[in-house]
Amino acid sequence: MNSYCNNQEDIQMFTWLNKQGVKSENKGFIVQFTGRFSAEYRESFKKIEVELENGIFTNGKFSEIIKSDSFSKWDDGTNIPEKKQKEILKNFIEAMDFMEIRVIVE
Repeated sequence: MNSYCNNQEDIQMFTWLNKQGVKSENKGFIVQFTGRFSAEYRESFKKIEVELENGIFTNGKFSEIIKSDSFSKWDDGTNIPEKKQKEILKNFIEAMDFMEIRVIVE
């Protein structure tokens, strides 16, 4: 198991699922690439398909650009409260960072 630490108080543990995705061991969410320009965020029995745009390669990391409203609704159309959107975005960024991919929100 590999671990990623965002700060001293918040230790995030990830496990590689395959070459395309990771699972958070302590929070239970999954981030997995589903196509060349898409990734999926899954939590419990809910999911969000996230559109990606390739960013630039800097400091040894690839980057992906996502829209600022990428986490506003679950795939079933259910609205996501703003506080939960921020939590999902944070989780997504941490998972991508673990995979050594920088996220740019536009």
